[in-house]
Amino acid sequence: MSHDQPADFSSPRGKSVVTLAHISDPHLPPPPVRWQEILNKRALSLVSWKRFRRHVHLAATCEALVSDIGQTGVDGILVSGDLTNFGTPAEFASAARWLRTLPAPAMVIPGNHDCMVKQPETTGLAQWRPWAADTFPYVRIHDDVAVVGVNSGIPTPPFMACGHVGARQRTRLERLLERLGEKGLCRVVMIHHPPRRGLVPWRKSLLDSREVAHLFQRTGAEIVLHGHSHDATLTRIPGTDIPLLGVASASLTSTTPQRQACWNHLAIHRDGSGWRINLSRHRVDGSVSERASWCRPGRMGS
Repeated sequence: MSHDQPADFSSPRGKSVVTLAHISDPHLPPPPVRWQEILNKRALSLVSWKRFRRHVHLAATCEALVSDIGQTGVDGILVSGDLTNFGTPAEFASAARWLRTLPAPAMVIPGNHDCMVKQPETTGLAQWRPWAADTFPYVRIHDDVAVVGVNSGIPTPPFMACGHVGARQRTRLERLLERLGEKGLCRVVMIHHPPRRGLVPWRKSLLDSREVAHLFQRTGAEIVLHGHSHDATLTRIPGTDIPLLGVASASLTSTTPQRQACWNHLAIHRDGSGWRINLSRHRVDGSVSERASWCRPGRMGS
């Protein structure tokens, strides 16, 4: 499985509990954008940023949230996309510098804003390889917890923010989840667009959500994490009992409780032949807004 697996999390092994922080959609403040870079869909996003989004996606909010994570001593931080606003090379570089400052080893996948327009990998996603991989899906393993990163980000026409996993990536994902399940690992899957209809409008949906849900029905997974919706939600993969956990934007200021910036704290440990996953959802001030717990049966190998 070496071609799928970058270096494992670097924290000490042998712990009975693996702890993960899940954040998404930080929409980090963008460096100046060159006029040559906005002769495309980015122009509309730039207008949206200047008129509205920069007033609610605040760097100070994201900094406070990361600081709160730092107080918990988690083993890893999972960032499920939309680190950028326009996906420019300078934003990818700025986001890479931000990833280096996080208080625990990070994993990242791209979102729709990161994949807004086509560009060479060398100026885009390749800048995040230390926290991702050359190809998707990929996996990093901490003790017996395997975190799988899926890329649903694709360039789309103006006013659209759809995602797509695609047949090639779905084939790799199915094979990977099968192997990880046979090894008896706890499979935590991270994707930007939620693989369930109704959580976002159609223009923002995962176009092959039905195929992805069917994949999970065949292979199983212990939990699936997503971003994109900017909502703190807890649902299930259709046709399964697999928890589907969304999170609000890491930088968003909102009067709507489920859209206020937050992060998900996951504590995972073996429970008999399966897995116990405990969730606590943290607000920026450190308070816990929601708790949940699952006993997942797992798939032990022979």
